[in-house]
Amino acid sequence: MKSLTIKKLYTIHSWVGVITGILLFVVAFTGAVAVFGRPELKIWASPEIRTPLTLDPIRIEQLVHEYAQKVPANHFDAISISVPGVRSASALLIRYEYHGHDHENGGPDSVIQYDFDPRSYQLLNEKRSDFESLFADWQYDVADFIVNFHADLHLGRPVGLLITGLLGLTLMASLVTGVIIHRKILRQMFTFRPFKGFSLLVNDGHKVMGIWGVVFHGLIGFTGAFLGLALVILVPAAAYVSYQGDMDALIEDFTAAPEPVLAQVDAPTQIAGPLRHAFNFHPDSVATSTRIVGYGDQNAVIYTNMIGGPQMYGQTLEYQGASGEFVQAFGNFGKVDGVSGIILDIMFPAHFGNFGGVLVKIVWTLLGLSTALLPLSGIMLWLERGINSANPKFRVTTYQRFNRLVIGSCGGVVVACALLFPIQLLLNFTSLNLPNNQLIFGSFFVSWVLCIVWALMAFDAALTVKWMTRITAGLLISVMPLDALLSGSHLFNLFTTQHFVSVAVDWVLFAIGCLLWWLSARWQPRSVAFQSTKIH
Repeated sequence: MKSLTIKKLYTIHSWVGVITGILLFVVAFTGAVAVFGRPELKIWASPEIRTPLTLDPIRIEQLVHEYAQKVPANHFDAISISVPGVRSASALLIRYEYHGHDHENGGPDSVIQYDFDPRSYQLLNEKRSDFESLFADWQYDVADFIVNFHADLHLGRPVGLLITGLLGLTLMASLVTGVIIHRKILRQMFTFRPFKGFSLLVNDGHKVMGIWGVVFHGLIGFTGAFLGLALVILVPAAAYVSYQGDMDALIEDFTAAPEPVLAQVDAPTQIAGPLRHAFNFHPDSVATSTRIVGYGDQNAVIYTNMIGGPQMYGQTLEYQGASGEFVQAFGNFGKVDGVSGIILDIMFPAHFGNFGGVLVKIVWTLLGLSTALLPLSGIMLWLERGINSANPKFRVTTYQRFNRLVIGSCGGVVVACALLFPIQLLLNFTSLNLPNNQLIFGSFFVSWVLCIVWALMAFDAALTVKWMTRITAGLLISVMPLDALLSGSHLFNLFTTQHFVSVAVDWVLFAIGCLLWWLSARWQPRSVAFQSTKIH
């Protein structure tokens, strides 16, 4: 390839990284944490489900029938049951839904939700609202916050999904241009000199992470772009072209859980049998939710969503409602012929590592951290080369200011994430009398902004990095003793409490904190970008 073309691609590679690098780090880092968001961090953040649960299908059926007598008859369009401790629910949730068939006459969608204690099955809460208000009022914990922040930066649809989807595309563009411009790729695969200066560490680390992880980075970029842009651009565009703008018709044609044709003949819906079958479907499968369509009708259908099992993607189990008989198991895109349906089904688990158990999640987290470090190390390289260039494009102070912005933005989001863990414990086990969302959102964004301001105002960038790392380490190290003090859950009573997941999370955070403290003690960058220079 001509040197002029290589030079142009290098320029594109550099500026794409500089412009989007901070956001790429933020999204990739929170994504690495979000791999364990559900169920591990969800269980840790929810005291009521820290001890392993065994749900009683018969008791759940009784609750569905009992509370069906207390809701209006038009709220049987669908009944949803959310299993606690698997996805976002920490209680047993039963929703009776009205889908507003008389929209033309002003009839809104509405839902009546009952929250039950998953052990005693006592009613905890009742909510009556429309769908939008129900989910807008959701009280976030650390797991919900991090998972949703990774998905859309808490900007919602379409803005948040559009941004994260475009970041997936920029990651793919950076990978393609990076592979092309590095013509000595085979030699660079095995060159890593971590103890010969900061510049060589960053240079070699950037290339090694990029080359060895190129397949994973590409997978994350592609699936992230698809998940971010599908609902915002791809589905509306396909509906406009082929379905006269009817997105509901498109989704119905492509998804494999059709609405049943009701017989208008009354018949009791069997719920316990299908739930029992789903709970024991496969040793590695877990039921996440159940949806009953046509409750009380002879043609009622029950769908149970499953994750795990021998296949990589989740499955939906279908049951005949009146008899409770198992009908079939299929993927979400089972209607799509050929390999396309399978590819669509594996998009989500491939992005989050939700297959293959904890070992796969560990691998996905470590590789996800390398994806986060890739744009960060790229920015550091750009700063080094810009400052040391014979004809720099900007003044040295400009590079140093940008470096401070990078430190505050990237280091700040790490500090903010670490802060959420002790905050969650204080919310769970003390009487702060503050809504979860107010404290979780406030502590995260305020601490992040303060870190950015601190980095921009600090005279010594290297010292700022050291102390941000130590603050992060201190926050993570504090989680285990704080949890033991406030909840009484610790290693020495593990077999009594059976808090296996939450104690494991405490110890992992403690180990990461110790590692970060050790790294902070060795942090001595000899780079002009980190020199102590007062900003005028």
